[in-house]
Amino acid sequence: MVLPTGFALPPLPYLVVLVGGVVLIAALLVALEPPVDQRTVVALAPWMALGGALHALNQPPIELYDAALAPLFGTPSVYLTTFNTMGTVWLLLSFLGVRLGHDENIPRNLGLVGTGILTVILVLSAITALRSGIIDPVWSPLAVLLSLFVAAIAVLAVALWRTPLVIRARYAAPVVIFAHVFDGISTAIGTDVLGVSERSPVPRAIMEFAGGLPTASTIGSGWLFVLVKLVVAVAVVVLMDDYLQEEPVEASLLLSLVAAVGLGPATNNVVLFLFAG
Repeated sequence: MVLPTGFALPPLPYLVVLVGGVVLIAALLVALEPPVDQRTVVALAPWMALGGALHALNQPPIELYDAALAPLFGTPSVYLTTFNTMGTVWLLLSFLGVRLGHDENIPRNLGLVGTGILTVILVLSAITALRSGIIDPVWSPLAVLLSLFVAAIAVLAVALWRTPLVIRARYAAPVVIFAHVFDGISTAIGTDVLGVSERSPVPRAIMEFAGGLPTASTIGSGWLFVLVKLVVAVAVVVLMDDYLQEEPVEASLLLSLVAAVGLGPATNNVVLFLFAG
């Protein structure tokens, strides 16, 4: 089994609308050709996190959505829902940027809108957890702070090792590395501290292996997953260096996808941690 537990396509009418929206919006973006570079990776980061947050609010014990809306936020439909929302905003900002003659501001504005929406969702999640009386205010911020610290050390280490590479990938590299460190650390906290079972088979297999090592009784089993995620993220950044110089648009979009694989699940984890009290 490769897919995570709970992976299920939404009912056909929802699927048709979501897929149709993705195709239409993607075609319009290709036709419009908004500027895409490393700044786009940064601009898309809050939208990646937003998808994870929206999915978390569809899971027990939260389950905030009405039955008619819930199919839009399952797995994998939440990715399509988030893309359609982000793509619509991107198109509107692109039209506005071209009209005003400031298309260089499109990535910045896309990131600002995404950050604003994400902030509202996170605040509402915290308020909901507080009202429910089961809020845990510790592990979510701790996961973020630990991830920022470890990612900063990793980026610094790569900069000392391959200084020109980090200078060239100064926007994309930190986002990719942080996204996967965040996923690793939040997953480790969920498994070793909160006793949450991992839904995805690959992380689960890695931590089951670590759980059989002599170190398991001392430092748990999540550390190996953090290490694997960190090594993979750094390897991707290093291997993408030439591609990023030769094909900056394609490479930036690919790095965005790589970051999303880490940042979405990590945000899902920390939103759920709020309700772990």
